[in-house]
Amino acid sequence: MGIPNNLNDVLIRQFMKSFAITRFQASLVQAAFYVGYFLLAMPAALLMRKVGYKAGFVTGLFLFGAGAFLFWPAAILGRYEFFLFALFVIASGLSFLETASNPFIAQLGDPQSSERRLNFSQAFNPLGAITGALVGTILSFPASSCHRKKSPP
Repeated sequence: MGIPNNLNDVLIRQFMKSFAITRFQASLVQAAFYVGYFLLAMPAALLMRKVGYKAGFVTGLFLFGAGAFLFWPAAILGRYEFFLFALFVIASGLSFLETASNPFIAQLGDPQSSERRLNFSQAFNPLGAITGALVGTILSFPASSCHRKKSPP
């Protein structure tokens, strides 16, 4: 979950360059993302209470995939608002996935060791955060733009 969360910082820089938006508009990237988390966490929990964790995982993966797919038409149309909507859908999917994963991890084995399993699984979030920032920077900034050779005077 750490990887997509930290790609937002890279996206903000790219959107500011591509769309010539204000800092307020750039902050809407984070807002669209975390509003998706906030609004869908309770519906995710209610869905999983009724039909189980598998439905939560499947719904989360579907929403995450749909949001990622929406980046393609957003890029073709070149609309900043469409990118925000795609980020909202991705975060909605992540909300379902996170809501399903923590209780699922806790129930996987011996109840006496559930805290250790949760701590272990959450320990990978910082690794995902670092990986997300690195991968996002590498993929969004081609090597030619990062290592420009100085032209002769």
